Amino acid sequence: MATVEVDQDLCVGDEICAAMEPEIFEMRDDGLAYVVDGQEEVDGDMVAAAREAADACPVDAIIVEE
Repeated sequence: MATVEVDQDLCVGDEICAAMEPEIFEMRDDGLAYVVDGQEEVDGDMVAAAREAADACPVDAIIVEE
């Protein structure tokens, strides 16, 4: 099990996380990425998916903690 969050102070809205993992991340009207409601804690393959999106984030705005 891991917790997932997006630091909106760092997010630049490039949408790569939402494009890679739309079941975990979404873009909202303010142009920033957010964790989809209910996906703040993930397990199994979703942990790896969240980590891949975090690694792809150009400003390291995604935090995945186990």
